[in-house]
Amino acid sequence: MVITVDKNKRPLGFVTERRARILLTNKRACVYRYFPFVIIIKDVDARKIEGLPAYRIKIDPGSVHDGIAIVDEKTGDLMYAMQVEHRGQQVKKNLETRKACRRNRRNRETLYRRPKFKDGGNAPTSRKDGWLPPSVRSVTGNTETWIRRLCRYINIIFASMEDVRIDTQKIDDPGIEGKKYQQGTLAGYEIREYLLEKYQHTCQYCGGESKDPVLEWEHKVPKSRGGSDSVRNATLACRCCNQAKGSMRPEEWLESIQKKTHLSDLDKVRIKGIGHVIAGTLTGGSNRYCAWVNAGRKELEGFLVSLFGREKCEFAGGGRTKYNRIRAGLPKDHQYDAWCVGKSFRKGMDLTHGYYVNAKATGRGTHFRGKTNVCGIITKKLPKREKRVYGFMNGDIVRADVPHKEPRPYKYEGRYTGRVMTRASGSFDIRTKEGLLVTAKHSFCSLLQKADGYQYSQKRTKEGAARPGTAAIPLGNELPRILAVAS
Repeated sequence: MVITVDKNKRPLGFVTERRARILLTNKRACVYRYFPFVIIIKDVDARKIEGLPAYRIKIDPGSVHDGIAIVDEKTGDLMYAMQVEHRGQQVKKNLETRKACRRNRRNRETLYRRPKFKDGGNAPTSRKDGWLPPSVRSVTGNTETWIRRLCRYINIIFASMEDVRIDTQKIDDPGIEGKKYQQGTLAGYEIREYLLEKYQHTCQYCGGESKDPVLEWEHKVPKSRGGSDSVRNATLACRCCNQAKGSMRPEEWLESIQKKTHLSDLDKVRIKGIGHVIAGTLTGGSNRYCAWVNAGRKELEGFLVSLFGREKCEFAGGGRTKYNRIRAGLPKDHQYDAWCVGKSFRKGMDLTHGYYVNAKATGRGTHFRGKTNVCGIITKKLPKREKRVYGFMNGDIVRADVPHKEPRPYKYEGRYTGRVMTRASGSFDIRTKEGLLVTAKHSFCSLLQKADGYQYSQKRTKEGAARPGTAAIPLGNELPRILAVAS
């Protein structure tokens, strides 16, 4: 589906790829933006149209990827889907580099300010209430940016987000409140989501050594021996370890393994893992990404409420998302998880046919003009330079028309569209959405869209579904044909 706006750049709705191609061919429309692909219909005024369709934006926030889905509020059809790829880890790495440089300068007693916080010092700080670390701020900022952008081109009235986290006290004692909800069809889904997130999709007994991809809810004290369904008695184990443990307690299983005369590599790993389970510590990975997501959820919740109003926002748990997706038979992907968020999910058509836009955050450059070694020492200072070269800047989306040349043709002859990387010599590299890297002169390039800190590509879900519970409709991707007409 293609996003459309009227001649005054007000949201209209969506049209099919075929309809957009006809409008562009007949000169009734022109391309307004390439990513997301938006066209302006020149002879339509949204103010004269009654009953414009209303849409709901659904967000599945994550630490590495966000899933965003635009759903027709009336029919429940999936109209538009995209994924946002964050750079929080890169931000953290850059901060660590800066920290090492500052520490090195202090140790060498060069002129540099003292640390604000040392040995419990109470130095004043400029941090305001609700301050978030830069890595978390980068993640939440990307999501807020794309919500604003999509609201600019689409008539979005409602919002849904996967927000509620697990309250272990309620799971241990459902009688506190929400007893009917805890004993309903979602009870098991919420606990499974909690275990997967807490233990980072890692078997706590073998740490993945068994190579078994199936993870199960494992009772430390088996139910056959009086164990309960409490989260305190639950851990995550692969099917291989769960069956090997059987009805034994962790202490008994550890003792039986230690009695073996010959220990395999898997047994050695299991001995360590069982010890971690008995001690109550984690095996494998860290909860850093969970902390990132949980720290940014409240920020996103407040943002959505301020943008749409409390009565038009819906916040639901991850268990309901998984419950809706499994019942609908949809593939596991971020945009489909976003579609299944909340009670507002209804079975509808997947009008995207599995295609989605992937927006990868790349940043807008850096103020640091130097290179450092592994010790954090600045080994080289780079001179200042202009960001724009021959009118282009790194990250601009351009189209390069490389002509045929006689008698020696250019190496990359043809037409290419992608993200440009400039050089002072005027020979630019262009990264196409298919991943191809080509080189072209600046004179062959024309600007399509200015850099906005993201790298775009169009992808398709491997198990792309056209309707919940059915296979995908085998339709071709129309966007390249639309771009050909628009150019």
